Amino acid sequence: MTACGGSTPAPAAGTRAYPATGLVLLSLNDGKYRASASIGTDPVAVIVSGDGATAYLADSSPGDVYAVRLADLSVAWKRHVGGAPFGLLLHAGRLFVSLFSGAAVVELDPITGSKLAAHAVPKGPAALTVDFSGRVVAAGTGGTVDRMDGTTSAAGNGFGIALIGDTLWTADYERAELVPVGGRRVGLPLPVFPFWLSPGSNDTLLIAAEGPSEDSDPGGVFSYDPVSRSFATFALPRDPDQVIHSGATVYVAAHGDREVLAIRNGHPAAWAPGAAAVAIAADNALGLMVVAVNAHE
Repeated sequence: MTACGGSTPAPAAGTRAYPATGLVLLSLNDGKYRASASIGTDPVAVIVSGDGATAYLADSSPGDVYAVRLADLSVAWKRHVGGAPFGLLLHAGRLFVSLFSGAAVVELDPITGSKLAAHAVPKGPAALTVDFSGRVVAAGTGGTVDRMDGTTSAAGNGFGIALIGDTLWTADYERAELVPVGGRRVGLPLPVFPFWLSPGSNDTLLIAAEGPSEDSDPGGVFSYDPVSRSFATFALPRDPDQVIHSGATVYVAAHGDREVLAIRNGHPAAWAPGAAAVAIAADNALGLMVVAVNAHE
């Protein structure tokens, strides 16, 4: 394996040959190992193009963004953007990247990596999504959501954001609450701290929350139904960094437990034990689970 990527052979049965930082590919159906590559030094986020051909990786401390071809894990391009890239979003033919320490969101050409535009936002922009009107918005650690047209709305002071129906949901990390933009706060069912939000099935909200001691205490993975105002608890892994829904399965990057959880019909299965999963993306076109690993995070 090299710093610029390249596929590695599958490990022998019973071994755990995963890179300290980079990408791991698993079968989306059963979690079987497909390939891995060492890419970057501090990956924190990954997304996949609509056609499944490319993964985009945010490498925080060096300030780089990678485009990686799937499924051979070769690097198509690398772009230095600085500012600790955090959130990634593909929208309207552009790759949006939030710069957590740069108080900005930049737009890149997803084919070439060329910088197309930059938007100043309040400090600490984190995860990105699109609101009900199609505008790109960033979660803010200053208690706002920030749109690329310069407008803001009061929200939770946290990293996560998700659109459920026509409502933007945010997380207040320190207060252990969910905060819908324009709505009433909702406390979590356990004293854990919401980090990642994403859409679940049937207009539910998925939440990955960290424990008081991120690496050693149990966190929680929940589903929240805004209509019934009820929670379901899926799992209590250590340091769950991301949760997503694909098909009939909820997947969790359980960083503290060094694995990916695949939860089907309420039953969690541990995939890729030993992999320091920090972010995940489902590649339905190629039938792959793309896992960003970071043993240093």
